[in-house]
Amino acid sequence: MPKFNQDTVKAVVEALMSGGEVGDKLPGRRVLINPKEMAPNPNVPQAVWDKLTSLPSAAMPKKQARPIKRLTALAHELAVDGLLPNAGKQAHLHLHGVLDAQRATLAADIAKARTDVLTVEGKTVSTDIDTQEMSFDDFVEAADYAVIEDAYKRASRMFSPDLAKTYSEHLADQNADAEDYEEALIEAHTDVAALGLIGTVKAELEAKAEALSNTWLATYEAAIKALTDERQDIYRELRELSADPLDVTLAMPKNRLQPTVELREDGTEIPLLRHDHHLLCDEDGKYPEAFNTWEAKVLEVEMALDTCVAWYRNPSSAKPESLGIVYDEDGQANILRPDFIFFTQSDDGSVQANLIDPHGQHLADSLPKLLGLKDYTERHGADFGRIEAVAKTETDGFQFLNLKDADVRAAIGVATSAKSLFEGPLAKPYPNP
Repeated sequence: MPKFNQDTVKAVVEALMSGGEVGDKLPGRRVLINPKEMAPNPNVPQAVWDKLTSLPSAAMPKKQARPIKRLTALAHELAVDGLLPNAGKQAHLHLHGVLDAQRATLAADIAKARTDVLTVEGKTVSTDIDTQEMSFDDFVEAADYAVIEDAYKRASRMFSPDLAKTYSEHLADQNADAEDYEEALIEAHTDVAALGLIGTVKAELEAKAEALSNTWLATYEAAIKALTDERQDIYRELRELSADPLDVTLAMPKNRLQPTVELREDGTEIPLLRHDHHLLCDEDGKYPEAFNTWEAKVLEVEMALDTCVAWYRNPSSAKPESLGIVYDEDGQANILRPDFIFFTQSDDGSVQANLIDPHGQHLADSLPKLLGLKDYTERHGADFGRIEAVAKTETDGFQFLNLKDADVRAAIGVATSAKSLFEGPLAKPYPNP
């Protein structure tokens, strides 16, 4: 175990024993039972819901993104919803233009690749039955139709069969020198096969497909939001189907199954505390939840503010209604899902969202998560009144880092540990006196 760290292991054990963050020391892990369905809280102002569903969230990047397939699927959905008639045809025409430009730019390389497609090289082996001696002879022959089609099919799998087909037809329609359309189509298949042998062509094609998808998603964003939840979910998935997915706005939570009882080791069943003002609630307007001491502290402090009108327990799993923030750990992309969003209302009725995350400082991923929160704040800080990470230190008690402070973000960018930040001069007492 080359990266074994005793402090990290100890912190993990304490977190498991507490059912959450370091600091709670229960004799066993919590078992929560008797789930009950929570529904949207009717007492929450509409302005809060509007604010929630405007907040940006990220999804896990896809390691094997298929930009051309994504564009084709997006075009289909836009056409189905009547947002962009003939979107599929427009997408292919755009990509045909990209391939035409590549043929002009890489004419010499494509000519050589075309020769490779039309030429079959090989060896023949002859054996003398009496002496058992073998001889090898090279041969070069012109490719027949079967060889050309095999090369074309390999290229079509690379670009997408539909695009290869429509681009071949596009080339054949322009071939005035061919004796008939069948010959023009064979010539076109040869050209497509040649394009498939040049790696930069695929990269350029995928980049342009990705760009067009993102442009369409931005152009029709408002129209998509006016669709049903089911249709919006389809576009949400398409936004996420890329190596660098676009941010999506949160979906409105419709319901949630929430445990209501804690089952302890001795068999005792203890009802969970039920809280007011959550976005989801039972028929009594209450939301049951089991908090560790850090989370309970944050909820107590934030709900004591006169301006706080509602709060949201951000789901820890990947859901359209869960706010996610991408962070990098050892070259691997991960998702941070902050614990709380609190909503405050000004005298003029405007609502602000405040992202408050009780944040462990001893765990191995503590600093990478802070870096992800820093990057998120730099992109989307204007969407929030406050973005803060809270931790309990050994010497100063609860401290917080104000991510909207440029000096704090700069310090996170060069820090070697989260602990040094929460115990450093930029951390402030929580709550702020």
